Parts: sequence; structure tokens; C-alpha cells
Amino acid sequence: MSQQRPFYVIINNFAGGGRTRQTWLQLVPILQQRHLSYTENFTQAPGHATKLAYDLATKYHTTTAESPILLVLGGDGTLHEALNGLQQVPDNPIPLAYIPCGSGNDFARGVGITTDPQQALAQILAAQKPLTLDIGRCNDLQQHTVSYFSNNIGIGFDANVVHITNRSVTKKYLNKYHAGSLAYLASLVKAFFSQKAFPVTVTADGQQRQFKRGFVVTTTNHPYFGGGVPLLASASVYNHHLDLVIMERVNVFYFILLFAMMFRQWHTKMPPVHHFHVRKLRVQTSAAEYGQADGEDLGKRRFDLEFSVAHQDFWFVPNK
Repeated sequence: MSQQRPFYVIINNFAGGGRTRQTWLQLVPILQQRHLSYTENFTQAPGHATKLAYDLATKYHTTTAESPILLVLGGDGTLHEALNGLQQVPDNPIPLAYIPCGSGNDFARGVGITTDPQQALAQILAAQKPLTLDIGRCNDLQQHTVSYFSNNIGIGFDANVVHITNRSVTKKYLNKYHAGSLAYLASLVKAFFSQKAFPVTVTADGQQRQFKRGFVVTTTNHPYFGGGVPLLASASVYNHHLDLVIMERVNVFYFILLFAMMFRQWHTKMPPVHHFHVRKLRVQTSAAEYGQADGEDLGKRRFDLEFSVAHQDFWFVPNK
């Protein structure tokens, strides 16, 4: 398959503290030097990337013309929007390429895409055919909606961190100076003391289990969450499974210990941590809790979610 396929580019004007537009301007000369065709589109508001991707997928779903490559510049949230736009059109032929420009960039870290924009573009230009990766499918039985995620969906602590961070007046300022992780760190401390234990019910492999003191309840598609924290090293976009990690509420000293153990992957051996590795599962909460999907705030409510594995074609050569 030829690399001469054109690019349909979605640039998030707001990701990474506004750096994304400047990143795109640095990449344009490379595409022009390679005589590659592209169409640029700048997002105007939240959800715009979803509409752009949906319209593109719809257009090429009904034509025999060779489809372009959808190239996304932004953070994990922008990728989440574009992915959902494509997935709304079944069996569409659009492969997805990604240049990470956000503050967390967990998807790039999880699949082997460098965070250096020019090198990430080189990985895209080196590809000769699409690469099919696992993504997560989420059926929200409370709101009667279906959505897709490339990273993870979390309920409880990590979602609370997202909620606090997104409302932080310092986040935009810190992102501007490549220090977005500091906003997450401050939110992490605040979320720990504000997040209470909550009951959660998990149904997996035909068996139901209940946990009375849920704290971190995260279904993930690859190892990372929270801007590089290795939630589960064995999670993979290639194994056709999803991984659910439940961490029960513990005191602050135990939590710090568990957090440190994550970087050696010893935390899963500790009694408060539970791991499910399945193709399908259901997660239910009886109380209102914060939720997040790929770093996007889902608000505070009760959740009843069914998870399964779906797939998306991507266009890049992974770093080894």
C-alpha cells in the first residue's frame, strides 16, 4: 500500500497549552518536502474532532476511492474524540495516525510512539500498511450510549484527579511551560483526601464479585494511566483482552507504598489490589462517583458499564 495516501489532519487548538498549532507549523515543511498531500482542520470546541472524524469516515464509507490517513495532533482527549468519530461508522476504511501534543500522552507511551513530534511523524511516514490495535468498547447501561477508548476508563480516584485537574486554574499555565505533570501531582494529593471508599460490583467470566472499599477502579487497554504511571505492565493493545485493576481504600502511608510499588509492578501482589484479565466484563457502582475516559471528565454519577474489546487500524511503525 502506497505511502502517497493524503493526510486529513485534525489539530487541537487547545491541547498542550496551545503548543499544538506551533507543532503543526513545524511539521508542514516536512510534508511539503515529501510532496505529500494534506488537508488541515483546526478544532473549534470540545467534540469538534469527533464530528470531523465522523464526517470523514462517512464520506469514504460509501465510496471506492482510496481513503486518506486521519492524522491527529493533540492530547489523549483529542485522540479519544477522533477515535469515537471513526468508530461510529462501522467498517470504515480510515486508518488513524497520531502525534502526541498533550500533557499526559499515555497512549503514545503505551504503543511506542515517541513524544518528539518530528520523530513521531517519521514513524508515520515509515509505515507501509495499517497496524490493527485493540481498543476498548464501553456500553453505558445507565445512559444507553456506546463509546470507545484507547487508554482506559476509570471510576473513583483517578477520575477524581482528572476532575480536579481540569478545573485547576494553573493547568493551562503549567502546560504552556511543559510542566503539566505538576498540576496532576497537586490534584493527586487533593483527590486522595477527598475520595472516599465506595462499593463496586464486577462481573467477569460469569462470576460476580463485590468490593466494599473501592478506590481506584480502572479498566485499561495498555500499561499506563495518569501521565505515565504504570498501572499494569502486562496490559497490551495486542492481546485482545482488557485489564481491570481495583485498588481498595487504604491509609495514606500504605497508598504511597502501593504507588511506589507500581513502578516495580509489585503492587498487584498486595492484598488491597485486585486484577482481572478478560475479554468482557461489567462494572457497577451503587453510589455516585467521578468517572474519566481517556482523561476526559465523565462527571459524578452512578455507573453501570459493560466492557469489551474492539479494534482500530492505526498508521505508524512502533518504537521497539
